[in-house]
Amino acid sequence: MYMEKEKVIEKRGKGMIIIRSKRQIVSGLLVLVLGLSTGIALRYSSHLKTFGKGEVMRILVDPGHGLPDGGAVGIGGTVEQEINLAIAKKLQEVLTGKGIAVVMTRSTEEGLHTEEDGIRQMKRNDMQTRLRMMKDSGADLFLSIHMNYFTSSEVNGLRVFYAKNHPEVKLLAEEIQLRMGGVTGAKMVAVKAADANLFLMKAPPIPAILVECGFLSNPEEEKKLNDEDYQARLAWAIADAVEKYYKNKKDFLPDASFR
Repeated sequence: MYMEKEKVIEKRGKGMIIIRSKRQIVSGLLVLVLGLSTGIALRYSSHLKTFGKGEVMRILVDPGHGLPDGGAVGIGGTVEQEINLAIAKKLQEVLTGKGIAVVMTRSTEEGLHTEEDGIRQMKRNDMQTRLRMMKDSGADLFLSIHMNYFTSSEVNGLRVFYAKNHPEVKLLAEEIQLRMGGVTGAKMVAVKAADANLFLMKAPPIPAILVECGFLSNPEEEKKLNDEDYQARLAWAIADAVEKYYKNKKDFLPDASFR
């Protein structure tokens, strides 16, 4: 495209409008308006804040399981993978609103495998694919969302685990549980390092936290976990903990007000 010689026609303070020709005055004004709008957004939008070394933080959110592996089945028939996905999608929305980049291991009810695989091979390939995503996604943190199940229907509450080879995120795991318990009233227990028999948490290449949002074997908790408002509160709590942790990483302490 033909471009005429640039001429500076106006200067105000630190700002400068560059118009390429008199015929393009209108275009110049539009550029000025857009520039001012961008400046306001950069100044006031918390969504544009960055984390770490000047880069936008990236989180790999993992809704556990995925068909044909539905995970645990609640006492009332709730399939775990469906609730995992529902909360993970809400978490994605809240994190994105905070200016944090999100990669999802899955965004549908299907697991990460090919149709040609047998059931056992499907599960193996699914786990390997998630591990590969941890290595290749460039994420700063892996957050896996799950539900729990126990033989006794009386057991309830939250369970949060961190990868043993990344003890630096233990404080974040504790903060996540504190905030989840604070907004839901769910029972809390001590945060622990994940067992070595959990494939993705055994020795992940990036910091990893597994969040068990409640027990589907408990009728009251199963009902709550199916409630969209309850799911939204869980998602908000996780996202808020993550944001505050990475903004204040050097001097971070779990928020005692949520105890």
